[in-house]
Amino acid sequence: MLEELCTCSNTYSKYSHLINPYPENSESEQALVNLQTSILAPVIDHFGTENFQLTYGFCSKDLLKFLNREKSRICVKVDQHIAHELNSKGNYYCKNLGAACDFLIVGVDTTKVIGFLRSLDFDSIYYYGKDKPVHVSWSQTPRRKVWEFTTQNTPKPYGNYYWF
Repeated sequence: MLEELCTCSNTYSKYSHLINPYPENSESEQALVNLQTSILAPVIDHFGTENFQLTYGFCSKDLLKFLNREKSRICVKVDQHIAHELNSKGNYYCKNLGAACDFLIVGVDTTKVIGFLRSLDFDSIYYYGKDKPVHVSWSQTPRRKVWEFTTQNTPKPYGNYYWF
């Protein structure tokens, strides 16, 4: 699963011959393993391998360069796709340590996927729409926040009542 988490993005596919997609920091690799065992494995067990589609995973420093060129919506400082990677000054890119990925369960309303995710040890969940991939992150110190993003890409927090 680690290889898939590091190579599943469209940008990586487009520039794979120019990108090292793997973590440089062993803490990032461990966070990705924790994401896989704590979140992704239970999701796959529950919804089935045949329905699980990883759409975006780990963002290496090389991948970040290409995402910046393409003016992607990634927010390195908060969304945990870059895990525990360090910048040239030796500081973490992301202030929220952990790891994140985006995935879709084909044929399943994303609100149902989020209902299941809430039973797991997640850090944050981003909801973009019923038929859109869901973003989920894992952290050693989970915030347990669920955000809905508007069509203008503005986050709105929702309480527990929203998903039931």
